[in-house]
Amino acid sequence: MRYVLAAALMVSGGMAQAGGPVVVADEPDVAAVAAPAGHDWTGFYAGLSAISGTFSDDGGLTSDGTGGFGLQAGYLRDFGTLVAGGELAYAKGDYDAFPASDWTSTRLKLIGGYGAGRLMPYGFVGLSKYDVDQTTPLSDTVTIYGVGAKYAVTPKIAVGLEYLVENKTNYDNTGFDLENSEIALRVDYRF
Repeated sequence: MRYVLAAALMVSGGMAQAGGPVVVADEPDVAAVAAPAGHDWTGFYAGLSAISGTFSDDGGLTSDGTGGFGLQAGYLRDFGTLVAGGELAYAKGDYDAFPASDWTSTRLKLIGGYGAGRLMPYGFVGLSKYDVDQTTPLSDTVTIYGVGAKYAVTPKIAVGLEYLVENKTNYDNTGFDLENSEIALRVDYRF
């Protein structure tokens, strides 16, 4: 019986090792999905804007129906979450309440924003040469400030909304304080 048991163990032990050692396959590595790359706001851009707003001075003149259009060109630099740059813009419109009065504004802005991916909220300050074409033309350099937001629809095209205020004490030595408030819908193309 001992011989039968020894023979059975030898045969079964040989069969267990006949195929070689059993190799357990490693589980495949799970690759982490990369987060989508954030939008880079760096670059030159140019665009168009549609403007609506109000005009008033402390002499009692008010126009709630100021409308116009604008052209803008600028450069932004994306530093991660901080975006900074400058913009040169030209805007033209008329005062609905004063049919004989048109206005033009050439603006230089310093822009600071927050790069939140494809969305960039921003603020700005600057100067504007604000001209009023009427019976007696008026012209002066005024301060501007405001806020806005841009959304990158594609890597090259951004749409935005901007609120701008132009104001000046003693506009063109008239003794009147001027304030022009605008909302602009903008479309920019980045080069």
